[in-house]
Amino acid sequence: MINQKNFFSENKIYEQTLDSCRFCIEAVCFRKHCMVACGNKAYLSSVPWRPLIKEHCLIVPTAHYSSTVTLDEDVYEEIWKFKRALVSMWQAEEMDCLFVETAKNVKHRKHMYIECIAVPSKIGEMAPVYFKKAIDDSENEWVDNKKLLDLSKRGGDVRKVIPKGFSYFAVDFGLQPGYAHVIENESRFPQNFAHEIIGGMMDLERRLWRMNENLIMEEQRANTTELKRLWKPFDWTKESK
Repeated sequence: MINQKNFFSENKIYEQTLDSCRFCIEAVCFRKHCMVACGNKAYLSSVPWRPLIKEHCLIVPTAHYSSTVTLDEDVYEEIWKFKRALVSMWQAEEMDCLFVETAKNVKHRKHMYIECIAVPSKIGEMAPVYFKKAIDDSENEWVDNKKLLDLSKRGGDVRKVIPKGFSYFAVDFGLQPGYAHVIENESRFPQNFAHEIIGGMMDLERRLWRMNENLIMEEQRANTTELKRLWKPFDWTKESK
């Protein structure tokens, strides 16, 4: 039997989450000035914090989903369209890219997003080695059992690897399937796990990956304008409307 008190309490928390969600396009606090392009089911946004590297951006579903494993098929497919276009955009600059999702505390149903991070081609070639080692090393620290999951063995679809309701970390290397890792101890798994790895690979300043420092609106607008300029030749969203 459903505990009505818990049910209504959880619904109230969820409604409050929606009202205060900065990624829901219908929310009052939505950062519209960060939007680069919008499809029917997802949108591309500049990061509102200080970018890890140039052109750091986000793919976000327009509806409120807590992780990729909860996405409906049409949303999942549109996110892949954004990924393919970004890969083409960065290939034109002779850059590789990483797609990162850190789905922590999914029970709180926060709005998911996928970080899109361009890296030099030489770094991109070595990225799978760096991430595999980092995940292997982290498992001894945070979990009891080995949890490195090779997404290439399941068609690159994290939905076939991670059950709904589980928190996880996932990374893809461009359009090549990468790795996933079930987060068992959420309080100890760092939110900036991927940033620290990339920061180490690229020898970035510690302040860039240690924490997400929010930018002032003028800086956010400037980053969005530059991303729009780069994105324009690859913008498929205008054709879909």
